[in-house]
Amino acid sequence: MYRLYAKQKVLKLEDHYAVTDESEAPVYFIDQNLKFFGYDVHVSDREKNPLFSVDQELMHLMPTYHVRFENGDVMDIKARFSLFKKKIDITYKGKDLRLEGDVFSWDFRILDESDREVAAIEKKIFAWGDTFVIDVIDEAYADVAVAMMIVVDHIIDMEQNSH
Repeated sequence: MYRLYAKQKVLKLEDHYAVTDESEAPVYFIDQNLKFFGYDVHVSDREKNPLFSVDQELMHLMPTYHVRFENGDVMDIKARFSLFKKKIDITYKGKDLRLEGDVFSWDFRILDESDREVAAIEKKIFAWGDTFVIDVIDEAYADVAVAMMIVVDHIIDMEQNSH
């Protein structure tokens, strides 16, 4: 297991930031450009090689995202209502992943199809700007965990901005 940290800017029209390891060395670079409609993010590794992109489908009642990995894999993420609570459905490599915990309070775990915890994400409460901690338990899901942090952050930001 290892830990990653993401610290976003306080005011974010455009957002460009690094996800770092425990020694503060960049592991991922997140580049989100200003768009009037939709959401488009590109993620690269420490050598600036593209890893994956995240885009939002606009013609849905609930937020729907597609993560397209450079190796051809796709992850679909869809928010939905479920009896007084929001839920997020995730399909990755044709299998369903599950979020457990309180996603909208930023304390949740990602479980694979056999209910094995592969990553956990939380938001630090007392920090300047949004600061996230990602515990990667299964290294094969590191990119998935970073993508989930990006998408959940956008879903929550959209919800807060709509009020």
